[in-house]
Amino acid sequence: MRLNVLLIMSDEHRRDAMGCSGHPVVQTPYLDNLGRKGTRFTNAYCNSPLCIPSRASFATGRHVHEIEYWDNDKPYSGTPNSWGSYLDERGVKVVTIGKLHFDPSKTNGFMDQRYPRQTGNDPAGLYREPVQKREQARSRFEEAGSGDSWVQSTELETQAAIDFIASEAGQQESPWVLWLNYLPPHFPLIAPPSFYDLYPEDRVDLPYDYPSKEYHPAMEELRNHFDGRNLDESILRRTRAAYYGLVTYIDNQIGRVVQALEQSGLAENTLIVYTSDHGELLGDHELWWKSAMYEQSVGIPLIMAGPTIARNAVRSDPISLIDLAPTIAEAVGVAPDPVWQGRSFLSVAQGQEYRPVSESILSQYHAHGVSHGIFMIRKGRFKYIYYPSFPAQLFDLDADPLEMHDLSTVSDYASIIAELHAELIRRVDPDAVDQRALANQRERRRAYKASIGSH
Repeated sequence: MRLNVLLIMSDEHRRDAMGCSGHPVVQTPYLDNLGRKGTRFTNAYCNSPLCIPSRASFATGRHVHEIEYWDNDKPYSGTPNSWGSYLDERGVKVVTIGKLHFDPSKTNGFMDQRYPRQTGNDPAGLYREPVQKREQARSRFEEAGSGDSWVQSTELETQAAIDFIASEAGQQESPWVLWLNYLPPHFPLIAPPSFYDLYPEDRVDLPYDYPSKEYHPAMEELRNHFDGRNLDESILRRTRAAYYGLVTYIDNQIGRVVQALEQSGLAENTLIVYTSDHGELLGDHELWWKSAMYEQSVGIPLIMAGPTIARNAVRSDPISLIDLAPTIAEAVGVAPDPVWQGRSFLSVAQGQEYRPVSESILSQYHAHGVSHGIFMIRKGRFKYIYYPSFPAQLFDLDADPLEMHDLSTVSDYASIIAELHAELIRRVDPDAVDQRALANQRERRRAYKASIGSH
């Protein structure tokens, strides 16, 4: 059965910030309902906790070190080939709405782009030697609150999706993919007033491990870069209330789109996928934004619903964003591109297959806030984080889901560290890749400085 695919991707939505994930505060009735109608994955990850690297990796179905989109200064330009181009060449209509964070001057394979939201290049990732404090970083926390900053553009994107669905009703000749991209709950944390007011500041939770009891030099670099220490409790509460309000606002928009799909008659042959490009630390571990390998940053929500998908199912199988390209291809009836490094999990969502715990997830980070790269291997209950110039970390996520107890120096875990490091080396040479990324960023930094000097 060839299906259409409605892929909805938000920006910076942490995996635990949904009612169906058990969050005690966040209200996501439409995502909760989607989870009841389908399958929710509890161990889904991005392949890089930053917008452009994550989206470029997703668009190409390949890891960041293979495609070399290291940071937010270098948007995806269409090389290597995207899954959008691959499907288009095989007769599948691919339409995108909203943020892609790709190079608008290049043909990137997603030819039908509606309301493309370009957020600009961020050269901060070029300045990592030494790490610098981010300009006006603190003001981003202080401005959190209620307002209409996101409403106009988001409503346009929702309506464009509804209009596309209506245009396809009753005249389907071949499968289509609609990739709908919302920018919230990304910073700035300014939620529409009616949604902000759902979360009275005196009732929202506060970040845990703030200030942090755990010291790690790479995390200290990030804390200094984002300048989010010693914030007043009132600011901490406003940031949470605004973030939760934005999550509920996007949930409401998703509900409108899914309702339009159901009313159109297309739901019976459409696969719905909801996910995000990365998470948001929101002050936990005294960290903000993303850029780290804690679960709040590298973990992502992932829900699938539609024909043949197991209903009201929760799966712990290891999944990452590069697995989505072959999954989408299988859904629309196209054989996967052999260069894609992920593997379809459609049969997992159908309850027909289980991914063994021996499979691992690789994520990596090479951008602003850290002087060297960060590499993560998630395998079974353990998460191993390797830093080329700093001590490694090991967390047992079953026993320590909040990642408060680094086991890397505990002798009883030496064999596990050796096993996970061997798994990392099997997949990538982290030290060589770290140097390759830094060399590329030095070259672009020189070019950037020269361009500034010429004006």
